[in-house]
Amino acid sequence: MDRWLARFSFSFFIFTMLLVWEIYKSLEGQRGYVAPWRLALYSIAAAIFIVLGSLGVRARHRNIDR
Repeated sequence: MDRWLARFSFSFFIFTMLLVWEIYKSLEGQRGYVAPWRLALYSIAAAIFIVLGSLGVRARHRNIDR
């Protein structure tokens, strides 16, 4: 599992930035009406992607000597 987290860690951060951008545009009113549950779902998904990306970076930079 660590190998896959390490491989996709940068992608998780890209998805996080995409979701944060969508949340920002929705709160600014540029996306029309967006349901509050959708904004909450975007926020939860962004938090999960941040955690997965951080775990991936940690797995990528872990010492092999353990």
